[in-house]
Amino acid sequence: MGDDRNKLRGSRVTAVVLGLFGLLTLVASGTLLFNIGGARGSAGAVVPIVLWMNLPSAILYIISAYGLFQLRPWAPTPLMVAAVLLMVAAIGFLVHVQAGGAFEQRTIGALAFRIVVTGLFIVAARYFVRTSKS
Repeated sequence: MGDDRNKLRGSRVTAVVLGLFGLLTLVASGTLLFNIGGARGSAGAVVPIVLWMNLPSAILYIISAYGLFQLRPWAPTPLMVAAVLLMVAAIGFLVHVQAGGAFEQRTIGALAFRIVVTGLFIVAARYFVRTSKS
């Protein structure tokens, strides 16, 4: 009984963190993509494919957070799609760099961080959904 309650609490905390991560990603990507408040000018050399893949990933994070909060069996799926989009972004980034395109060094770290965090969220979502007694 206590173990089930702890897993429910863990899934909800994870869902809230995932939702906040999604909202932050949505704001950051949207602000740069649509140059809100002249954000692109201070961002340096942005790589459009990375921004364009981050935006739908943010929406997928939020959808998955909702599903995880409700312990829906489909909750990991949007995260897996987001992971694929981020891998596309990484390949696009590599092609951009190989072609001599301008980029910020921090983009490498940010993209790697986002891929790793997405992978961790996938593992957590799968764990909580599989172990729930829905």
